[in-house]
Amino acid sequence: MIALRNIRPCFEGEIPSILATAASDGTPNLRFLSHVFLVDDSHVALSNQFFAKTLDNLRANPVACIVVHDPVNFDAYKLLVRHERSETDGATFDVMRRSIDAIAALTGMSEVFALRSAEIFRVFDAERIPMSTDEPASDSATRPSS
Repeated sequence: MIALRNIRPCFEGEIPSILATAASDGTPNLRFLSHVFLVDDSHVALSNQFFAKTLDNLRANPVACIVVHDPVNFDAYKLLVRHERSETDGATFDVMRRSIDAIAALTGMSEVFALRSAEIFRVFDAERIPMSTDEPASDSATRPSS
């Protein structure tokens, strides 16, 4: 497992991340996330602003996957996580609220972007997603000659 502190740039909110959850019947749900917050060496937090379906899925199946990206080299990492709790106060919630309030103020969306809760996840595994080394076929290799 890659230490979360070693991929700290992935948690700066520069490149949107993806959260994958599944409903009780196995139906997948993907959410784009503007920011995944690093809480400590084994936890991340997501801001709950519009998570109704996602929270329903997490109640039925608390295991999820988050894909984060390094904004410097564009490496992608897959985090296997388990939802532990929702927080509506405390240090993590306050940091997240300040960040979201600043973004909302800059975009004129203060009424819409209210933070409902900080969703806390334990990270069980973090691994780099390998990039494909296959080169795409050139146009001349795929077209018949005249």
